[in-house]
Amino acid sequence: MMISVGVVGATCLVGATMISMLQERSFPVDHFQAFASGESRGKTVKFRNQNYPVEIITPETICKGIILFGATSAEVAEKWIPPCIESGAAIIDSSSAFRMNPDVLLAVPEVNGHLITGTENLIANPNCSTIQLVAALAPLAAVRNIRWVSVATYQAVSGAGSPSLNELSRQQDEMAIEPGTPRLHENIITSIGLPDTNGYCAEELKLIHETCKIMNLNFPVFASTARVPVRTGHTEAVVVKFSSPFPADEAVSVLMDAPGIKVSQSGCSPIDVENTDAVVVDRVRNYPDDPTILQFWVLADNLRKGAALNAVQIAEVFLERKGAGANI
Repeated sequence: MMISVGVVGATCLVGATMISMLQERSFPVDHFQAFASGESRGKTVKFRNQNYPVEIITPETICKGIILFGATSAEVAEKWIPPCIESGAAIIDSSSAFRMNPDVLLAVPEVNGHLITGTENLIANPNCSTIQLVAALAPLAAVRNIRWVSVATYQAVSGAGSPSLNELSRQQDEMAIEPGTPRLHENIITSIGLPDTNGYCAEELKLIHETCKIMNLNFPVFASTARVPVRTGHTEAVVVKFSSPFPADEAVSVLMDAPGIKVSQSGCSPIDVENTDAVVVDRVRNYPDDPTILQFWVLADNLRKGAALNAVQIAEVFLERKGAGANI
C-alpha cells in the first residue's frame, strides 16, 4: 500500500528525525510533502534523494487521505489540525494539544497499540519522557499491580528544540552567557516550563496525566523534571511501589521479554542510547527494606523513540489495521 505522507514542522529537529525514520523503516510513501512556517519559505527538504520545497500547510495544499506527521508546537497544532481533519487527513500529532482529549487516542504501540483501529483521523504521540516511562512500566504492570510511581527526569537539551541545542553549543564554545539566556552549560534547570499554582511545571504534569491515560490505570505518579547539559538522550530515575513483592530478577526477566526494551545491569548513560531505538532499563534493584519496591533507570533517544520513531510506529500499526484494501 503506497500512500501520501506529509511532515508538518519538517525543518525542526523532530520533523527532520521523522523524515529520517520514514526512510530508515521503508515506510510506503508514494507522494511526499514537507510543511513548515513562513520562516522556512524557500527551503527544501530531502526525502529519498529528492528535494521537496517546504510549503505552508492549508487544507488546499493536502490531498484527501494523506497521513500527516505533526512536529509543531501545541499552539500551532491547534490551528492546522482541525481544518486538515475536515479535508480528510489522518494525523499523528507530537504536540501536547490533543493528548488529554478523551476522544483522542494517546498511543505507544508496545503498550496500547491494540487500541489503534485504522479508522482514526487523529492519534496523539505522547511526551518524550512519558513514552520511555510507560514502555518500561507496562510489562511490569501486567504481572504486578502498581501502587505508585516516582520518577525524576534528566532531560537532554535537544528536547527543547534546535535553538536550545545551538545555544548549548555556543555556551560550551564561548564559555559566556548572554543576559536573559538560561545557562545550559554546566548547569541543571529544575523546572521545564513555568510552575503552575500548585508548583508543578508542564513537563511534570504531562508525566502525571499521560502515563495513566496510556496505561489505562489509575495510580499516583510523583514527577520531578530537569533539563541537563546533554545533547541527546533522556534519563529517568524510577521508583515503583507494587501491591506485592516483586523480586528484581523476576522483573529483569519480564523486561527482557518486553517489546522495545533492552535491559542493562552494568550502568548506562545518554551517550549510549543516542541514535538507537530501544528503551534501555538499567540497574533494576529492590529497595533493601521493602521487596514491593523496585528502582531502576530508564533511558532513550528522545528524538527517536521519544518522538519520531514512536510516531512512525503508530502509523505502521494504523496502516496495518486499515488493511491492504484501504482507500488512502
